[in-house]
Amino acid sequence: MKKLISVVIPAYNEEEVLEELKNRLKKVMAQNSNYDFEIIIVENGSWDSSYEKLKEINIEDSRFKVVKLSKNFGCDGGIVAGLKYAKGDAAVIMNADLQDPQEMISQFITKWDDGYEIIYGVIQKREGVSYIRKVLSSLAYVIIYNLTHETVPKNASDFRLIDRKVYETVNRMDEKNKFLRGIIAWTGFKQTGIPYERPARFAGETKAGFFAAFNVAMNGIFSFSYFPLHIATILGFLISVATFILIFIEIGLFLVYGQVVPGFTTTIILMLFLFGMLFFLMGIIGIYLGRIYDEVKDRPNFIVAERIGFGN
Repeated sequence: MKKLISVVIPAYNEEEVLEELKNRLKKVMAQNSNYDFEIIIVENGSWDSSYEKLKEINIEDSRFKVVKLSKNFGCDGGIVAGLKYAKGDAAVIMNADLQDPQEMISQFITKWDDGYEIIYGVIQKREGVSYIRKVLSSLAYVIIYNLTHETVPKNASDFRLIDRKVYETVNRMDEKNKFLRGIIAWTGFKQTGIPYERPARFAGETKAGFFAAFNVAMNGIFSFSYFPLHIATILGFLISVATFILIFIEIGLFLVYGQVVPGFTTTIILMLFLFGMLFFLMGIIGIYLGRIYDEVKDRPNFIVAERIGFGN
């Protein structure tokens, strides 16, 4: 009996690429005829004609299944929804924008057959993005890698294959604000990376603008690191040491020279600095409290409006 591979793809306003995506995936499935495939495309609250095109694709080829969400739940929300409906012995996660080379799926499957349970793509080069974006992306990966105690591999993308035991473990995690790259790596199953160059988009505009990418980076840091909370302790210690040094200097100047420093400007600057740091630290604590609040509300990570191709 053939093993089943589920391919999970979140799609948001991707009407221009869906036909090409279908054609490329059909080639991949033909090249890997020793396996059965199901393609689960999660329509993530698009306002273009993506859903209509997906329905047509399903009519043409029943291996393409559609999960329509009630609104946009973010890229990770779309992936989580797709994994909930996956039935495969393994699941491939990829984006719909064709920046994840479909031919690598065959390489993922080969590594999976070799015994690896998580195989992820490692981005070596990014086409179609600005130099500043490349630098910021690399910096974000380095920060996340170090602050998460090397849990999240450097330059690891969402494009990956994970064994059924891995995605079933992820499905049992009900936490909100999921950072899937970190959660999947955190499970600890046998994993390896395959380097690749990410091409420019086939068509359309990127949905991952600066602020979206920034939010993903922040989610990765706050999901897997307590270091931001330790900043308060570190700064408190450093400011206390600096304060005591200044006190002894002022006392020494007074005793030796009888000098009294008026210090009005210094006092104002010091107060502004301390208040600025205080509000900065309160902001960090507020982020963690907000994440706790999300957990307490226990709202779902996604809401399904319609399903196509899953039978009863």
